[in-house]
Amino acid sequence: MPGQSAIVTIDSFYARRLNNERRILVYLPPGYEERTSKRYPVLYMHAGQRAFEPAKPGTESWNIHKAADRLIEEGIIEEIIIVAIAHVRPVTSNEYYHFVAPAAEAKHIACTGLDYEHFIIRDLKPYIDRRFRTLPDPANTGLIGSSAGGLSTYHIGFRNPDVFGKLIMLSPYFVKAWLDENGEAKLGEETLYRPYTDKLPLKLWFDIGDAEGLFLPRHVRGVVDRLVAAGYRYGEDIGYLLKPDAAHQEADWGERVHIPLIFMFGKTPGRVAAVELLGRDSAALKGMKTQINAVARYDNGLELSVLNGDYRVQDPEVLEVLPDGTVKPKREGETAVTLTVDGVEATRTYRVVNELSEFVNVAMSVEVPPESAPAESIYGGMGMKLMRDGDGRYAGRFLVPRDTGYRFRFTRGFRRFETAADGSALPNRAFRAAEDLVLHYKVERWEEKAVDSPERRSHADQTF
Repeated sequence: MPGQSAIVTIDSFYARRLNNERRILVYLPPGYEERTSKRYPVLYMHAGQRAFEPAKPGTESWNIHKAADRLIEEGIIEEIIIVAIAHVRPVTSNEYYHFVAPAAEAKHIACTGLDYEHFIIRDLKPYIDRRFRTLPDPANTGLIGSSAGGLSTYHIGFRNPDVFGKLIMLSPYFVKAWLDENGEAKLGEETLYRPYTDKLPLKLWFDIGDAEGLFLPRHVRGVVDRLVAAGYRYGEDIGYLLKPDAAHQEADWGERVHIPLIFMFGKTPGRVAAVELLGRDSAALKGMKTQINAVARYDNGLELSVLNGDYRVQDPEVLEVLPDGTVKPKREGETAVTLTVDGVEATRTYRVVNELSEFVNVAMSVEVPPESAPAESIYGGMGMKLMRDGDGRYAGRFLVPRDTGYRFRFTRGFRRFETAADGSALPNRAFRAAEDLVLHYKVERWEEKAVDSPERRSHADQTF
């Protein structure tokens, strides 16, 4: 029987153009030491300091090695090597930004993504291919990243299809969004990615949770739709999942990382075992638009959102459902909708109402411990800045997109989270803005020390 998997640590690996060093952690699959003639596909992973274990006590990890171990042991995926690249967070640059930083950061953050790309391709990959028994061709070489690491994966991969043939992007930071109650759209948006619409020899995975606040699913879905239109075959060249109740954090990415691993490295195609119609079960004649999130679950553990479905409506005078899941209301009433995927059916009743506003009001107040020098503001859910409103109290009112979900802990600076009274990590607070809300919270204690300096803050880091 093959032996156990192992993780090899390479300290102080030097990046020439970046002129910095970092730790590299290499996962070797079970049997690597015994099968001395076998070569393996390689998956390069950004933010590798959180790949296999928490970056510090009380924080979260992907535990991607445990997912790989299980899938390999069960014979679902082939054996792979995972190269986890620790992130270096300089004060004046961001390695995950290739071409543009959000405007709020651009004055003090340079984009060093091209140099980071050079480091992976010219410094790290040749070393890995020399030291370990790899399959170095593009079809067997992948990149995986989340958030800004997903943005980096997108740019590096599409720029270098002769190096990387598999790209996994979880919750990619394609668009910076912020609440803008004074703007006509009530939401500010800033695109951070360059569009690549040529059909390249790539296999692509995109996903997003529906509880990631202003990391909106439509930002990712739009990229997927354009790539499918460019010729990528859905379910073969490209996969997409809108994951219910998943937030923008390591624990949630770790909980679903087995899904893209199956999509990329699965030994055999799975069969559809179940279909579920998710999301809002009502649509409106005026205001908010409804799109069904139909998810097909396979017997090998794969999950895919259905982008081109065969929907049947019991009463077509009430509503119509387009193949992409968009609900087209016609009159008020109720009707059953059925979707069939590879012979497996799911049915749900949908209701048409007269009107649903696109945005809802969220009023939030927080009690905090007494402080000698209280901060003027703290942060709640993504983009929610609460201002000091008297001793030990912060408050804010926000107009947010209806149905957006939020899972978060309060912070008073870069990764300076609230904790339990004994200093232990708290579970996330959560709410979904399906209607107007008035929320009251109490912070028991703040972390005593920040992990990193506030100047190094990047995109929405103040909230996760």
